[in-house]
Amino acid sequence: MKRLTLALLAASLAAGESVPDWVSEAARQTVATYPPKVNTVELLREESVTVQSDGRIESRERHVVRVIQRGRNSLDAVVEYNPKGGKVRELQGWMLPPSGKTINLGKNQVADVSLATSYEYDEERARVLAAGNLEPGAIFAWEAVSEEKTIFAQYDYSFQHAEPVLVSRFSISLPAGWEARGTVLNHPVFQPAMAGNSYTWELRDLPWLEAEEHSPSIAGLAPRLGVNYFPSDNSRADLRPVKDWSAQSALEAGFFDPSAEVSDAVRNKARELTARAATETDKIRAIANFVQKTNYVAVEIKLARGGGLIPHKADEVLARNYGDCKDKATLMRALLRAVNIDSWIVSIYSGSREHVHPEWTASQFNHAIIAVRVSPDTKLPTVLETPRLGRLLIFDPTSRVTPLGDLPEDEQGSYALVVAGSQGELLTMPLLPPELNRVESEAEAQLNPDGTLSAHIQRHYFGEPATRLRYTATLEQHDELKHTFEEALSYRLGGLELKKIEPSDRMQDDQFLVNMDVSVKQFGTTLQGRLLMVSPGTLGRRSGYSFPAKPRAFPVKLRAEALRDSVTLNVPATFKVDELPDPVKLTSAYGAYSAQWKADGNRIHFEQSLEVKDTLAPAAEYAKIRQFFDKVDTAQNSSVVLVKE
Repeated sequence: MKRLTLALLAASLAAGESVPDWVSEAARQTVATYPPKVNTVELLREESVTVQSDGRIESRERHVVRVIQRGRNSLDAVVEYNPKGGKVRELQGWMLPPSGKTINLGKNQVADVSLATSYEYDEERARVLAAGNLEPGAIFAWEAVSEEKTIFAQYDYSFQHAEPVLVSRFSISLPAGWEARGTVLNHPVFQPAMAGNSYTWELRDLPWLEAEEHSPSIAGLAPRLGVNYFPSDNSRADLRPVKDWSAQSALEAGFFDPSAEVSDAVRNKARELTARAATETDKIRAIANFVQKTNYVAVEIKLARGGGLIPHKADEVLARNYGDCKDKATLMRALLRAVNIDSWIVSIYSGSREHVHPEWTASQFNHAIIAVRVSPDTKLPTVLETPRLGRLLIFDPTSRVTPLGDLPEDEQGSYALVVAGSQGELLTMPLLPPELNRVESEAEAQLNPDGTLSAHIQRHYFGEPATRLRYTATLEQHDELKHTFEEALSYRLGGLELKKIEPSDRMQDDQFLVNMDVSVKQFGTTLQGRLLMVSPGTLGRRSGYSFPAKPRAFPVKLRAEALRDSVTLNVPATFKVDELPDPVKLTSAYGAYSAQWKADGNRIHFEQSLEVKDTLAPAAEYAKIRQFFDKVDTAQNSSVVLVKE
């Protein structure tokens, strides 16, 4: 691979203020030629952790970034911390332009910000050092020193984000008589270098991770390291090794359980909510609906790095009517306990179902939901049968748009820890089948002699598709919902006017209904002055999957979903149907599709059915997946030929 050197670096260093040796050393490295989309490359990414005998840690981060081309955003150094248990002692930086003097960035350029300033409270804060939008060839280096009293003797290090990295290094130094165990994730296993009681893991020449459509998140693909550390002689009860997930559950339960006490206020509220509930399911739903409406005021709980782990007491959350995810789950636990229903907090990762690795026993989570023990009388799709705790109904009380019996899509199928003392276990969350995540659509359309078309479309959304629309309708308002449909329909039909849209939310039944009236400026293609080609399938819902003809680097992620479309197209009396496409039936490991076209006088009937299986397929199967969805797309756009009489 072609390489280029930083020819102007030496002059820049000589002309400006001095920089640390580690910056100079990193800056002297040669850099590969990367694809045009790459804006920066990390020359050095390093974190060194020193553990004190009392468990307190000091972390020193060093980063050296070279700009290849200007991006849209400023280059920033961001160091998060929790003021209750930690602080950032130092943060400084250096800017090395390709020509001119080196610029030192000190404490006067550092801002201290809240991570969620729009909420009523949030413990997490960050120190930020902004370098700005630097010119190509420039280098931004920074160093931060933080200290923290951790809750868990565990550490999580990411060797990279999406940008390429030349050297990525993590080291941990322990007191005498301590030991560390590392688990390498998303990368072949390799052993650390050891010097005394220090352990160092290092990777070099990490490539750019280009985001690909329908693939796991970059965080689920980038190499990571999980480290557990502890005294070898078990001399400290609070820092003993966590040997399995039951032990991790017992550890977390000590923080979660005390806050779920049932006070008189909680007991009275539970009685009020369930006064008209006839069944166990009705009681749980009444309490779930109430807790969902409790205001959400925090971003994440930072389980692995200390801070924000202990929930507020249930009666405090009830009185204030706000809390974060663990507060809302705790309130729901207390309300359920008041009506004699057992439940437990579930530690889960929100944002990527691939994030949690069962081989690393640690708190890898950023979110809290709930598991409710139910009898056989409660029959909902998100009920799990477990050997230790029986039948568990999984529910996320933080999501205001996901009803009882459903789960946010990124939480389905993920690993999560049911925090039930020593009886807790890591479980795979429920994964809803395609039938429960479906869209049913009916369209009645009139084609006019001038090629314009008017149509009434009714779409019925269930499960996750309903949740996505409900989010848009309730949190982003009606205009955004209309824009969403206008954009999707225009992609298929060209110029159009969405004359009317009427949404109807039926959240209790996990459904969302949309009625639309559409006017299309030109529907179909005229040939030879007497032939008209029209595609009834374009009035239905497309699959949502489109794959370009280029090499694939990462696995392909398909979500379980189904669609059923029925289209009736009325054609002018001056035309008759001359040719219909042949029926289509496709079956593959990734799903199944069928379509058929029928003529009845001057009416054309089109029906299609698509079922997509929940899939995480290796990149080697990309060609097969692309071929299947290309065939689906071709069928959906197949033309009926009309002839003018």
